[in-house]
Amino acid sequence: MPQNQSPQKSPVFKYLLWAIVGIGIAIRLFHLIDNRSLWEDEVYLSTGIVHYNYHQLATQPMPYQQKAPLGYLYVVKTFTYLLGNTEIALRLFSFICGVLSLIIFIQVAKFFLKPGGVIAAVAIMAFSPIILYHGVEAKQYAVEAFGTVLLLYLYIKYHTKNSLKQQLIWGLWGAVIVWFSFASVFILAAIAFTVTVIQLFQRRYTTLIGSFRIYALWFGSFLVNYILFSGKDADTGWLIFFFETHEGFMPLSAGAIKWIAERMVSFLNYPMGLSWFNVYNLSSVMNQAMQRMIFVPLVLAAAGVYYLYGKNRWLLIFIVSCFAIVMAASTVKLYPFHERLTLFLAPVFILLLGAGCDLFAGTNNTSKMVQAMLILLLLFGPVKNTFNQLLNPYLFGDYKKSYQREALLYMKAHYKPGDAIYVYWNDLPGYRLYKDLADLPVAIEGKDYRHQSKSFNEYFNHLDKDLLALKGRKRVWIIQNNHINIPVGDYIGDPEWFYNKGDGPELFYKHVLTLGKEVDTYKPEDKRAVSDINVSLMDFTNN
Repeated sequence: MPQNQSPQKSPVFKYLLWAIVGIGIAIRLFHLIDNRSLWEDEVYLSTGIVHYNYHQLATQPMPYQQKAPLGYLYVVKTFTYLLGNTEIALRLFSFICGVLSLIIFIQVAKFFLKPGGVIAAVAIMAFSPIILYHGVEAKQYAVEAFGTVLLLYLYIKYHTKNSLKQQLIWGLWGAVIVWFSFASVFILAAIAFTVTVIQLFQRRYTTLIGSFRIYALWFGSFLVNYILFSGKDADTGWLIFFFETHEGFMPLSAGAIKWIAERMVSFLNYPMGLSWFNVYNLSSVMNQAMQRMIFVPLVLAAAGVYYLYGKNRWLLIFIVSCFAIVMAASTVKLYPFHERLTLFLAPVFILLLGAGCDLFAGTNNTSKMVQAMLILLLLFGPVKNTFNQLLNPYLFGDYKKSYQREALLYMKAHYKPGDAIYVYWNDLPGYRLYKDLADLPVAIEGKDYRHQSKSFNEYFNHLDKDLLALKGRKRVWIIQNNHINIPVGDYIGDPEWFYNKGDGPELFYKHVLTLGKEVDTYKPEDKRAVSDINVSLMDFTNN
């Protein structure tokens, strides 16, 4: 993957580049300090981090069948020890990795791209709403994206070094990174494959043999990690079924072409964040393409392939290898090609888009104008959406925006001695965690009767037996999640009667209203927002 030789010394270029980075960091800092509530996936993983000690994190299964790299768990646990069990402490490592990704990616982009491509690439990293969101999320995905950026930077720094010391340093870096990023093994494999092909093509056999010392450290460390830690329960049946349902695995059939087309269109939206409009559940790939306005990134991706084929085939081989290896893993159901799990590929694809922008670089005014227009069209969606979320924080995270903490603190603020609290089973993870984080009152934990029932009538009859203890109470807080319809570990659609229409939470709320009078309910301060958590104060004295 040879270096681009274009000079990048223009003061305007430098000022613009660092302005983009500075704004990107400032936006990340704003959303970190804004300190939104943990959403359901953050709740699941954070529960183990908050409640487990270091030994338990390494040796015991995580609550709610969660998995994350051991290095990530240990660093976040350390932040909670130092700063307390708060949302900011739980998200701080992701924030740091997001900022470092942005800064280090400058060197990566400069190595491979011309000035126009560098500006486009760094701007996507800075302003993509998806990349930005994961940079302030209490999950490991920003760390995995940082792992990719760091591995690319290490390639730049060490790929020409042939001394044993330098090779060992490169090897040890990779060996450490696999303990912080499950997905780093795919990037390491693509680097190893590309470097091996280069060395074979150039007949540098002595160098090739030396490179195997590096690979031994990389993949030896991964193997130890997999055997001792990450490989445990890797074939969880419900999780495989979940990703099968969401088409995360590439089929070994004629449908593979259609699958690849659909996944790549989705990839441009999530994790790339290049859509002009956020729309979901569209009937066809063409509808997605039209409403998300992805034609510009598609054109630039194709242009990037053409440009790299002529200018830097080794980089093209590396990019293709990254995606090919991940998709190959998906065919055997080892790794799903799905949404946030592909965030680590975003820096790689950004290089392809940057190369596409470089195809249109030239010395005359016309070519400069064409390149500038393409870059502006490419960045319009992410910049528009990111600044819209900055002005309207209730939009940040899209469907991952939660009001768990705000709703529960509303209940706590209006709680009176003698009040009863009933938490429906679908919000128990959130309530249990925030009970410790926010010192909430003790609550009655609702039982899950789905698998003991054959209809909603039977299901509510079971629930009424539990709610009977609250009959005659004047102040009863009913807490439920409006979105979660299935607990972690269950197979989607089971039992069938419960999931026919997907309206379980709504029906529970309506059933509660038949048992008493709703006196008060939580509503977000921003009237445009819709809460994922329902907190209702009920009067059951008349029933």
